[in-house]
Amino acid sequence: MIHEFNRATHPMEKISHQTTDKPSFLKRLIPIVIILAAVFILLQFMSAMKTEPAKVPEKPSGFLVETAQVEPTSVTTQVSSQGTLQPKRQINLTSEITGRVLSMNPAFTAGGMFQQGEVLVQLDPADYEVAVARAEASLASAQASLDLEQAKSEQAQKDWDSFGKSGKPSALLLNKPQLDGAKAALKAAQADWRKAQRDLEKTAIKAPFDGTVISKAVDLGQYVPMAAPLGVIAGTDTGEVRLPLSNEEVNKLNLLSRSLNTNPLAVEFENDSGDQVATGLIRRLEAAKDSRTLMNYAVAEIDQPFAQGLRINGFLKAHITGNTYDDVYAIPSAWMMPNDQLAVYAPGDQLSIKTVRVKYKTNDYFYVDEGIDQQDQIITTPIQAPAEGMKLRQSNSSPEEQTDITQQVQS
Repeated sequence: MIHEFNRATHPMEKISHQTTDKPSFLKRLIPIVIILAAVFILLQFMSAMKTEPAKVPEKPSGFLVETAQVEPTSVTTQVSSQGTLQPKRQINLTSEITGRVLSMNPAFTAGGMFQQGEVLVQLDPADYEVAVARAEASLASAQASLDLEQAKSEQAQKDWDSFGKSGKPSALLLNKPQLDGAKAALKAAQADWRKAQRDLEKTAIKAPFDGTVISKAVDLGQYVPMAAPLGVIAGTDTGEVRLPLSNEEVNKLNLLSRSLNTNPLAVEFENDSGDQVATGLIRRLEAAKDSRTLMNYAVAEIDQPFAQGLRINGFLKAHITGNTYDDVYAIPSAWMMPNDQLAVYAPGDQLSIKTVRVKYKTNDYFYVDEGIDQQDQIITTPIQAPAEGMKLRQSNSSPEEQTDITQQVQS
């Protein structure tokens, strides 16, 4: 019975054992769940705090350049130079005869002014007056001899005719040789008289033009031999200024192909203080360069320089005005390519090379009148090896910057 009871009670014990094992499993499961939940929360937190890596932008294709637009303008060539005022005419006044200085014009002194035809120096005319008188007497005698021989010749012809002789009388019978000699003597006497008159006139040494006295070399009572210097005089109607110019400046003014006789260049002159004192015209370009400096010399003329307050050897600054070019584009030299070409930003972000016509150029600018227009985007960035169709990309410059560039080019 006891054994049966044990067997009967065994299932109950098994059930009791199973119920006591459930709380133990849960106790083991809960920490695992908590750990997993904590790991999940930690992973979520770390995922939220994680920053995404920066994306590297794609490198744009094409060479980065800056561009500018220019507007047509007008430009007048200007060249500055300097020189000293010199008279266009300056001569050594000399005597053509000998004699003693009898009188002198009060203006015949350094700085004196005179008019054309004024007597500057008067030599003693007494000896030359005597020579004129003698020449007049010789002339009268020669004229009388001619009249006599002419009468003899006419009388011989009448006698021949009155005697009724046939044929033509000989020259000797008609007194022709004596008549020809008398005529020659008369011509010689006339020449001597004219020479005596001229020598007498030369005793009054006159001014050949309006001018001033640079220096004098004689004084009252001094004996003057033939060809002796009396002084130096200079004309005051026109002054000259020799202006040194480089080859570039000559080309800039287009002097080699310009006819300065009919189309002279205008010049404005200033003194040391910068005040404009005179105007003039460039009338010629000297054929020879300076042997030492190899500079060219243009010669400007100033009318009536003394009336404008100028003086010989006075220093003057010159501003020469050349040709005026209208509707040209001023392109900085740094933008230009060889063979008068320009790099232009073309549609499709490509480089286009344009050939232009250069009307005039300086060290800083090329002035172009054909080959581009206002719409062209000229590339201002230096490119080492530009090629037609080269891929480009344009710098994001503002319109204000473009305007500033254009204004700087035009100025």
